[in-house]
Amino acid sequence: MIECIAYRWSPGIGDPTVFGWATVALYVWAAGACFLRARAAFAATPPEPGDPARGRTARLGPFWLSLCVLLILMAINKELDLQSLLTTAGRCLAFEQGWYDARRGVQAAFILALAAAAGLGGAAVLWLMRHSLRRLWLVLTGLGLLVLFVLMRASSFHHMDVFIDTTLMGLRMNWIIEMGALGLIIAGAGRKAPRTARAA
Repeated sequence: MIECIAYRWSPGIGDPTVFGWATVALYVWAAGACFLRARAAFAATPPEPGDPARGRTARLGPFWLSLCVLLILMAINKELDLQSLLTTAGRCLAFEQGWYDARRGVQAAFILALAAAAGLGGAAVLWLMRHSLRRLWLVLTGLGLLVLFVLMRASSFHHMDVFIDTTLMGLRMNWIIEMGALGLIIAGAGRKAPRTARAA
């Protein structure tokens, strides 16, 4: 198994293009913006009786910090292309266990399970953030697009690969989706906090 993976995969730069590195820079920018919002939220004055907005502001700290960590991990993965390691490991496992010819069914089941987990996670985030949706809709929309993009990349189905490699005005669709999603997160994280709270 290890020999198979070592033979088929080696670490390298996943997208060594100008747009690839620009996307990494956007990940870092978005992560930094989320970190600043997390710091401000954790530093917010504790909630006072009759001031629920300030209480919601303080509770947003874990959300912003979690998003910051997620974006940093995705920035690392963007250029190290670690998902290809997972794909290679799955392919080698299929060879070793003799179900390579049936890999499409296993792949579809894996993607469905991943999509279900993402859907449940998204629903949980929306419920937890239900009192702050007006402030977070840009960020949550961008996060949703990123999750959709990850699912598309993870599927490795031919028609999905063709779609994300399609060009529009000279730009590949995967650049448009990924950079657009990060742009929404950056814009949402940069929005001014309501006057009823010191930070969000």
